[in-house]
Amino acid sequence: MSLERIDFLCNLCGRRNHGVPVHQVQDREGQTCAGCHSSLRMRSLMYALAVELFGSPRVLPAFPVDKSIRGLGMSDWEGYARRLADKLDYVNTFYHAEPCLDISNIPDELAGKHDFLISSDVFEHIPPADLDRAFRNSRRLLRDGGVFIFTVPFLKTGETQEHFPRLHDFRIVEENSRRVLHNRTVDGEEERFDQLVFHGGEGMTLEMRMFTE
Repeated sequence: MSLERIDFLCNLCGRRNHGVPVHQVQDREGQTCAGCHSSLRMRSLMYALAVELFGSPRVLPAFPVDKSIRGLGMSDWEGYARRLADKLDYVNTFYHAEPCLDISNIPDELAGKHDFLISSDVFEHIPPADLDRAFRNSRRLLRDGGVFIFTVPFLKTGETQEHFPRLHDFRIVEENSRRVLHNRTVDGEEERFDQLVFHGGEGMTLEMRMFTE
């Protein structure tokens, strides 16, 4: 049985990729560009950003150098973050490292100052009590007409599934070579969860929920 293959132009680095199996290109996280090793998710983010900022798709190397366009990233992939910083007034921020941004508690001086905000696969890690505030603050960061480029893993049907709906005072500990979450609710009830899902690391990379469309 023949394997369907396609050619594509990477909109992050400009490399032309030839004969790539379709199922690999369609993989959200597969590093399918032979040049910059970008995934479909990363290329889709930059496609959406180009259309919103400039009105049409274009490769990232062809973005104009325009430091009047101001943007923020939230733990963005370095493969496009450094290119954006060369072109625009863009800063990639982090939760636990400088330059630091806690989207649930933004400084007032940042409000209304940005043309775009990128948050890719971040909001599934935000504790339940902070989620609504994080969405509101994302809007607060933007100027009128600004754009929020946003992705999360999600299911097509049903309601968003909160894994720890009563999360309050919690810690993650190692028990018998497994990571376990211990939580004390607002009412003082003790909870224990041992079926934890982490995305690439410890601590706040814990999956707090599964969004739905």
